[in-house]
Amino acid sequence: MLYILAERFLTIEWMKSIYFRSFLGFILGYMIVIIVGKRFIEFLKKKKFGESIREEGPISHFSKKGTPTMGGVLIIFSTLFVVLLVADLRNRFILLLFLTTLLFSSIGFIDDFKKFTVNKKGLSGKKKLMGQLMISVILWGFIERFGLTGNTTVDFSIINPILKSSYFYIGSVGFFVLVALILMGTSNAVNITDGLDGLAIMPVIIAMTILGIITYFTGHIELSTHLNLYYIVGIGEVVIFISTLIGAGLGFLWYNFYPAQIFMGDTGSLTLGGILGVIAVLLKQEILLIVIGGVFVIEALSVILQVGSFKMRGKRVFRMAPIHHHFELKGLPETKVTMRFWIIAIFLGVIALGMIRLRGIL
Repeated sequence: MLYILAERFLTIEWMKSIYFRSFLGFILGYMIVIIVGKRFIEFLKKKKFGESIREEGPISHFSKKGTPTMGGVLIIFSTLFVVLLVADLRNRFILLLFLTTLLFSSIGFIDDFKKFTVNKKGLSGKKKLMGQLMISVILWGFIERFGLTGNTTVDFSIINPILKSSYFYIGSVGFFVLVALILMGTSNAVNITDGLDGLAIMPVIIAMTILGIITYFTGHIELSTHLNLYYIVGIGEVVIFISTLIGAGLGFLWYNFYPAQIFMGDTGSLTLGGILGVIAVLLKQEILLIVIGGVFVIEALSVILQVGSFKMRGKRVFRMAPIHHHFELKGLPETKVTMRFWIIAIFLGVIALGMIRLRGIL
């Protein structure tokens, strides 16, 4: 909206700048969550939308029972509201992200809401997967219709994150399967990770920061050429969406860090994970996402290994899954587990940027 106003009625050129609008989005996203957060927490307490703790979980978590959840509403509302204000609403990538964010958050919100009104288990796993599959169809259809790089073969290929000339063509159908696996995987992996105060939101912020940098490179014709990235016309506007989300996420962390005053719930975790997947697919960085979101990959794999081992051998690999609970049961304080996972997320983010730089050299 600001971009359109600046273009049609104002003569101040810098108001159309991605730099300025990204900065503005970050500040507004943060401030809205900080200002509204306390009242929203009180509202959730009055409505008794408090977290329930599973009996088989760590004993130390029972003190968290009743902590307000559905805090993801704060992050999503702030992000979408500010994006409406500062982003170019004619940009097809912004419109796609706006739509997919609404859809992911709807799945999470219904799941959270049902836990307090209908069924403590919330939305069934099959229904969540069906919703995520529907969003995958939308993303795949978008790429099928509009394309990304201007080269259909590249668009429907798995890209080597280090060597530009190296990619594996999987075709339209194969690419749809890949998109579905990515969106389902990232959405549910972040949801699995969201088990300790501040554990999920900071790695999301770090991953978004790395993707934001790559997005800017990809949408800049000279920088994308210099780094041997596939230039994607119009993708630079997504930096504004990402920076706004980062600001809102930091505002949420203010209330979510130990001891948490609010949890994001599935409204937040399913949505944030889904957005990570959508952006990675749009950037043609599906493989690099494994590195950028390495913390989430580790958490998801720990659950898969635990379940698989118990079903096949009758033995557990970890004391408890996801793996952050394993470290808790080994005696590490919750805050130490959280901070170490943050450190790993930062380390992996730097590794991912290093891989992008290698792409510009090799």
